Amino acid sequence: MYSHLLVPLDGDDRTQAALYPSAAMARSFDATLILVGCAAALASLDVDTIYAPDVVVVRTEVDLPSSLERVGDNLPEPLAVYAGEKWQPYADAWSGDLLVFGPASTPEDYVAGGTMLIDRRITGGNADSRAASAIVLGFGYATTDDLSSAVPERDGQVVIPLRSDTDVVTDLVAHWTGPVFLRAEEA
Repeated sequence: MYSHLLVPLDGDDRTQAALYPSAAMARSFDATLILVGCAAALASLDVDTIYAPDVVVVRTEVDLPSSLERVGDNLPEPLAVYAGEKWQPYADAWSGDLLVFGPASTPEDYVAGGTMLIDRRITGGNADSRAASAIVLGFGYATTDDLSSAVPERDGQVVIPLRSDTDVVTDLVAHWTGPVFLRAEEA
């Protein structure tokens, strides 16, 4: 599983929403949570309120996508998590796996259970129940680029697209009510 989770913070309230599921995943994976941003974006951040095994704050003075790429190149098994409409620069700069909460998503509604994200609105707030009807995102499932049958309903649908079809991924991020996992391109 992932040993490092990177969260780019650009100062927007929406990107701060990525902290909740990222911290939950960090606890589940026993991973280090790395927050990357400029001084202004990090100024209002209270690290003591982020419950993760280890939290590292990296202040950058260059553009955020580039700095995210530099930090990630030096880490084993990293996953980047972003929430917001301006996700494309991060997808372009980040060569590894990227978890995106798009404009239709509500990151605060997702909790980690084992190796998946579970929608709390369906499980009734109890992540341990892992209800079969939950909308889940499983990190261990096979990659697929066939998203024609993907519907955000209570059917346990798993969506893990490749980045090969930009239009499909862009539309999915814009309209999917849950997180979208962009797996790194296979060599």
